[in-house]
Amino acid sequence: MNPPVRVAHVITGLLVGGAEMALSRLVEALPGEEFSTLVISLLAEGPLARSLRDAGAQIVSLGLRRGIPSPGAIFQLRRALLEFRPSLVQGWMYHGNLAGWLGARFLPSGTPLAWNIRQSLYDIRRERSGTGFIIRAGARLSRRPDAIVYNSTTARRQHEAIGYWGAKAVVIPNGFDLQRFQPSPEGRTALRHELGLADSDLLVGLVGRYHPMKGHAVFLGAARRLLDRGVRATFLCAGRDVTMANGAIRRMVERSDLADRVRLLGERDDMPRLFAGLDVACVASSWGEGLPNVIGEAMASGVPCVGTDIGDTRELIGSTGRIVQPDDVEALAQGIAELLREGPDGRRRLGEAARARIAAAYSLAGCTSRYAALYRGLADPLARSSAA
Repeated sequence: MNPPVRVAHVITGLLVGGAEMALSRLVEALPGEEFSTLVISLLAEGPLARSLRDAGAQIVSLGLRRGIPSPGAIFQLRRALLEFRPSLVQGWMYHGNLAGWLGARFLPSGTPLAWNIRQSLYDIRRERSGTGFIIRAGARLSRRPDAIVYNSTTARRQHEAIGYWGAKAVVIPNGFDLQRFQPSPEGRTALRHELGLADSDLLVGLVGRYHPMKGHAVFLGAARRLLDRGVRATFLCAGRDVTMANGAIRRMVERSDLADRVRLLGERDDMPRLFAGLDVACVASSWGEGLPNVIGEAMASGVPCVGTDIGDTRELIGSTGRIVQPDDVEALAQGIAELLREGPDGRRRLGEAARARIAAAYSLAGCTSRYAALYRGLADPLARSSAA
């Protein structure tokens, strides 16, 4: 039996986020007898470290603070990689990609390097100045990796337009666990009981951490318009820092006079139950999304979705929901209203089609098999020489 492929992943941190969850799901799904995993977090450990350890991964945290470089962290990175002796290095997101490139330079010549880019790039000026610098540096260094993995064709096209090398680009969309995320009448009832709602009450949700790109103001504005037009629904927001303790969120709720019609749940660890409890799920992002995890998870849960036309969201939803333009409160309100007017039977049919779409093109098994094939090919010197 061949020795396992030893993959060293380098990522910014292990908080709950799209890229971090994608890495965690991938490590859990890759067969342990074929792959051995090290995860290097540039920042302190986050909540996903536990699930990664449970999946058999080694975890090393460099303990960096955001925006503050540390020569000691470079030494830790070098030591962790030399001790693990990876077959290949996989970076995740811009900072992880740059750190992965640096770390690979400490390893024997020819150790393969892959990058992973998981966001669209409509306007680099919207990024923080430090992140913008890292993105441009990545473009200059982008001939070095043996593969650049994108989770959307939009992200690939936009990054190549600013100079990222296209010859080694690979698009592997996010994969969604159809066993974990599925329709659940029990979950629907339990969530409504928690929120003090009746089974017949309509529930519309937006899941995502607080960040200007996520469009919470647009979502809450759409909620206000729908309520003013007589739509009797409750609106739910969940994600890191999405609570009334966040002054920005609190002001949005107060300005829209939504205190009695919105539920702010903060970060949750029961996402399958939460998605299964929704009648409609939304993404209202203005920029940055590559292929939104929350849309795929809601679709796998049999919930029809409204999403802004960012990244590959249009391709993901297809004809199973509604696509609207970003930053358009009226369009989002209209998209939600159309799905609510479908009634329970119409939404169930759309949800079944959404789940079937995930099974056909975006399953976790399919995504994992593509990563496994990529890693085997990169780790095989003969395969790499033939590809070159």
